[in-house]
Amino acid sequence: MNSRSDVIDFHVHVGDFRRLRADIQRLLLQLKAEQDFNLEELISRPRELARYLRREGVEKAVILAEDGPGTNYHITTEFVCDFRDAAAEEAGMFIPFGCMNPTYTSNIIEKYESDLSRGIRGYKLYPADHNYHPITDELMRFYERLDSDGLILMFHTGTTGQDDGIDEYGDPAIFRPILESFPSLKVVMAHAGKGKPAYCKEAEICALQYANCYLDTAFIAADKLLAYQPNLERFSHKILFGSDWPAGVRSLSGHIAALGRSGISSQSLDRILSANARRVLQLN
Repeated sequence: MNSRSDVIDFHVHVGDFRRLRADIQRLLLQLKAEQDFNLEELISRPRELARYLRREGVEKAVILAEDGPGTNYHITTEFVCDFRDAAAEEAGMFIPFGCMNPTYTSNIIEKYESDLSRGIRGYKLYPADHNYHPITDELMRFYERLDSDGLILMFHTGTTGQDDGIDEYGDPAIFRPILESFPSLKVVMAHAGKGKPAYCKEAEICALQYANCYLDTAFIAADKLLAYQPNLERFSHKILFGSDWPAGVRSLSGHIAALGRSGISSQSLDRILSANARRVLQLN
């Protein structure tokens, strides 16, 4: 078990196996043999997952929707909000982030208004996985609303795992017009551009250049983080810990402990595991 109890995990997937594409089910089941937790038991059972996360040292977790019929998960915004609510006395563990998929949602602003009533805290968008350009007139109006309402915007960045995806839509450079148009909007680049060296470098440049641009560490092994982001100590105040649970870890507490042995300074580690997320999420 990890010795910490204050970790904020900014990248956790929950769901129902019946809503996952067959190849994703197979991938998760292959990983299961290497994991020290019961994936099928936890991924769809809110109270059990909350208790497991606490045992592993996690104080709060951002849980992510993915409206992706035909690609990867199909876990709706409503599902993650229901998941949080079903945790009952453990509900404070979970911070729900919705998903907006313009290839699936006909009226984005109308859907957003509905999501607000559920207490959504942010959104993750998957342009590379879901095959759409992240800058359109309708999406820019959506980002403007997120900005004015103080919500958080996360993008999948780096190489897509989808055979029918478009890697170029995971290039952090493509999001620059959003960062420039809405400088007060908090934008998180998930996976820190992992997959192509140029994408990792561009993610670093964006984090350094834009005051409210952050990177998360999802699906990056602890001993590889400095290889992907060798200048991390320069901007550790812009890095958020994300596990990508359940696909991204074999042991969550082991992963957290391994970060402590990765060569990252203790000051930076405290920022990455806890302090930065508290600031971004405005937690007490």
